[in-house]
Amino acid sequence: MDHGKIRHARIAVGGVATKPWRLRHVEQALTDRELHADLFRRVAALAADGAQPRTQNGFKAELLKRVVERALRQVGETA
Repeated sequence: MDHGKIRHARIAVGGVATKPWRLRHVEQALTDRELHADLFRRVAALAADGAQPRTQNGFKAELLKRVVERALRQVGETA
């Protein structure tokens, strides 16, 4: 954080693929932005971009978006 703006963001998630994913496109969407709820919602929607769910784990794409948004809100509250 720098004067209310996100200067650098690093986001990785586990449990949604065979190995942890670094969400670089989400990190980029956060960089140089001010913290607010709408931002969290918009960038969390990007979290599952490129995901290729299988028949039995399709729920994970939506779950990923929700988890990323919740985590961003929690971090935003402490920033």
